Amino acid sequence: MNTPWQEGRERERVRLVDAQLAHGADTRALAEIALEWKAVEYRGKAEAHGRGAVDLRVCAEATLDALHKLLGGQVNFRLIGVKSVKAFDDSVAIVALGVVDPETGGDRRLIGTAPSQEGGVPQGVARAVLNATNRVLGNFLSAGE
Repeated sequence: MNTPWQEGRERERVRLVDAQLAHGADTRALAEIALEWKAVEYRGKAEAHGRGAVDLRVCAEATLDALHKLLGGQVNFRLIGVKSVKAFDDSVAIVALGVVDPETGGDRRLIGTAPSQEGGVPQGVARAVLNATNRVLGNFLSAGE
């Protein structure tokens, strides 16, 4: 059932399809994130040397890479930081992103969170990025159609 503000159009969201994190023998972390929009899949990749905080960073960067491919360079997000914290016996991924506000031209900060224990680090970080970008993406994608 559509609510009054949705009548006449279907609202969709960018959907997380897959999130993988692998480590090489040389301490290299490689993340691959797959997102879907309107039945088209967009894959993002990122890699760096290290573990721990580097794992979080490459997962966030891979998610942003997939989003940038989806958006065709029309909106550019930048990663400010990513962190995992313990809250109420669960791990929570928190990301801070920057995006240029199209109305003011100024840099706007976006914050997103998601539980990361259940689906693991890659899924938690990818969902936190999508949570942070949700309002900007929803407005941009619905206006661009």
